Amino acid sequence: MIRLLALYLLYLFQKIRYLGRVNLVGFSIILAFRNSSISIGKGSGLCSTPVYNLLGMYQRTILVARHGGTIHIGENVGISGSTIYAMKEIRIGDNTFIGANCKIVDNDFHAFEPGLNFTTDPLHLKMKPVSIGENCFVGMNSIILKGTVIGKNSIVGAGSVVCGKFPENVVIAGNPARIIKYRSIDSKE
Repeated sequence: MIRLLALYLLYLFQKIRYLGRVNLVGFSIILAFRNSSISIGKGSGLCSTPVYNLLGMYQRTILVARHGGTIHIGENVGISGSTIYAMKEIRIGDNTFIGANCKIVDNDFHAFEPGLNFTTDPLHLKMKPVSIGENCFVGMNSIILKGTVIGKNSIVGAGSVVCGKFPENVVIAGNPARIIKYRSIDSKE
């Protein structure tokens, strides 16, 4: 009952929408600041405890939308101990899994102009939407940067730094990430 009350209070004060039953394991940090929103699809789960995911989680799951940013998480998405930080838009498709300790951001966090290094004013930051397609898997410790588009049925290898546009049905890995191989969805990998 207390959990439901806490979710309701968060909904009242922030623009967070749970689109059906969402599994919250441990204490996730979910913040939607003014003019921003977060939606989490039904059947999705946010894991913030190493008891449930034994892959060496070092942090809670953190979702932050600021300065008009939106985060849309599809149905049946699993996220373990990762940070998703939007100032524009981040979309994660249905049935996608985000491994432990991943970071997904759609902005630079800091201006790179002299004298503005410490500003977080969106007027001085570069922002581009991020889209991760349906049925994707992002391996642990990966970083997805602004402007990234990952097509459906794709896999991101653990520890990758991803920036750019990638088609459907590929395996990408490395720093910077590149296509390692094309997947045949009919065969088992």
